[in-house]
Amino acid sequence: MRTRTWIAGAVMVLALPVVVWAIPARAAADRLPNLRMAPLTDLRIDKTADGRRLLRFSMTVVNVGAGAFEVHATRASSTATSWTVGQRIYDDAGAFRDVPTSTQLVFGGDGHNHWHIRDLESAELIRLDNGVKVGTSAKRGFCFWDNVRFNTSLPGSPPNGFYGPSGCGTSPSTQVDMGLSVGWGDEYPARLPDQNIDITGLTAGRYRLQVTADTGGQFLESNDADNSTWLDLQIKGNGQPHIIASGPSA
Repeated sequence: MRTRTWIAGAVMVLALPVVVWAIPARAAADRLPNLRMAPLTDLRIDKTADGRRLLRFSMTVVNVGAGAFEVHATRASSTATSWTVGQRIYDDAGAFRDVPTSTQLVFGGDGHNHWHIRDLESAELIRLDNGVKVGTSAKRGFCFWDNVRFNTSLPGSPPNGFYGPSGCGTSPSTQVDMGLSVGWGDEYPARLPDQNIDITGLTAGRYRLQVTADTGGQFLESNDADNSTWLDLQIKGNGQPHIIASGPSA
């Protein structure tokens, strides 16, 4: 900017400094995952050879957030029992940070023969008339990867699965890397070992089967309020369960 000063009939032009305002750079924003449960399927009651009754069902955890759900774990040696586990959070600038978690790994030696994240999902059976929990899923560990295409129209979703079963490692592994891409899911079918709730001796009545992802809030998500889905069931005698209502799902 310039200004004019009148001196004895002459014009003097004074130059003033120009101020340039710097615009601060925008901070990168996290692209967090959002874990939800797809609708429960393949519901049935099986009777075992020793007379137990098992409520079986298939469940699928899905990631519908803005970023991948990725977990990395390491241990000091192939005989160490404790793991250091972290969640990798990506941002919209292409960088990432690793956030420590309290979770631990358990080895699935029941035919899976790989490492599982403890309590990634949970399943409970609750009596509707009094709210009492009468059963919990026998399965406590889960290894996850892109094995179900859920909604690949979501922004950032790859058309083909990115994470695979090799990330679950084997018994001597000292590093495990699991992941679930945006728009993809990981299914645990009803036929798998421990994919059931023991209902031996359960009295007839109405019950709610509730399944939840990240039950203990071990991982960072964009929304922690939408992690559950449920089915209300009529169970009686030795027959199969009858679905009477269903709750929100992914």
